[in-house]
Amino acid sequence: MSVQGLTHPYTGATACSRLFAHGFTFRWAKGDRYIAVMRGNCIEQKRYLIIKDSLPRPVLEGAQPLVDFIPAAHGDWSDNHLLSHLADIWARGRHRA
Repeated sequence: MSVQGLTHPYTGATACSRLFAHGFTFRWAKGDRYIAVMRGNCIEQKRYLIIKDSLPRPVLEGAQPLVDFIPAAHGDWSDNHLLSHLADIWARGRHRA
């Protein structure tokens, strides 16, 4: 899946925030207009800043297929609270469908 304004697959060339929640990985790269959603716990490149590491196994390495993408029209890629909030909204909508 190719989406203009979304860095995918992620090469590690820009900074990003990543959230592992609801059985998915949510990745918001600096400069992207969308948040990538991938199934499972995905590590595409090296990890540098880890505040809390509680990943259930298995951890998937390398580029993973997109499941969906979330518009990130406001806020900043480094706002972890916003990323978590958007992921929660996405997950609630997915469970209603």
